[in-house]
Amino acid sequence: MTNIISEMTPNEQKIQSRIDRFFGQINLSKMLLQCNFYKESGIHCATVLKELFSLVFYGQNLYRTLSMQNKDMSFKKNTAYRFLNASRFNWERLLLLIMTRLISSVDRLTGNHRESVLIFDDSLFSRNRSKKVELLAKDSGSM
Repeated sequence: MTNIISEMTPNEQKIQSRIDRFFGQINLSKMLLQCNFYKESGIHCATVLKELFSLVFYGQNLYRTLSMQNKDMSFKKNTAYRFLNASRFNWERLLLLIMTRLISSVDRLTGNHRESVLIFDDSLFSRNRSKKVELLAKDSGSM
């Protein structure tokens, strides 16, 4: 997506710069190599992952973006599906390394006198009536 920076709106440029900064701060390229993410030729794995990751923040659907052969993507549909389905890529380890780095960075933001809590609730149950649940935060995008 770096080849279309000039065509982006200021809001999209801001999103892209934050994504670039995030990937740089967690040193994603090094993590990808640790998790057996490499390609013999073609587009680098970090580029593919960054562009697929960015789709969420632009409100785009993966299937539609790839099937319409969007010019914003620097790769074709087959590259994306081969990347996502490659059996040698250790996705679990990659997620573990990323979450370990994120949790350690969040833990540094709190003082020693405070509880360090990070909760991700991926359940599909709606909790519309849960007003007094400890440490509950609702995602405004899911309503």
